[in-house]
Amino acid sequence: MINNEYEKLLAEIEKLKFHNTNLLTLIGTLHDEQMQQPTIHETIVMLDLSKNDLREFTELVQNYNGNNYKLEQDALNINPVFRKNNIISILKAFITSEMLVDKSKEILKSYS
Repeated sequence: MINNEYEKLLAEIEKLKFHNTNLLTLIGTLHDEQMQQPTIHETIVMLDLSKNDLREFTELVQNYNGNNYKLEQDALNINPVFRKNNIISILKAFITSEMLVDKSKEILKSYS
């Protein structure tokens, strides 16, 4: 009985995630210019990040010491979605959302 309820809850969560992603895609299609620079909230939905994933990644950015390889490896340990291109997208979303602007710009500059 409990297992069945758990599976129903997981199915509902998956539906919500699917609908969130579709809604974001629709909004992006309707507002193409604005989606060229997604906010951190939009990026979280697109990459399906949890609150904890974002919190841990934010700490990595705050503690960035100039070593991109270490940043990438530590980020991958948090969530496999944190590959180089996604890290760059998240940093750009931080800047768009006016979060961690200086650190994000510093890290993006190191990738140039």
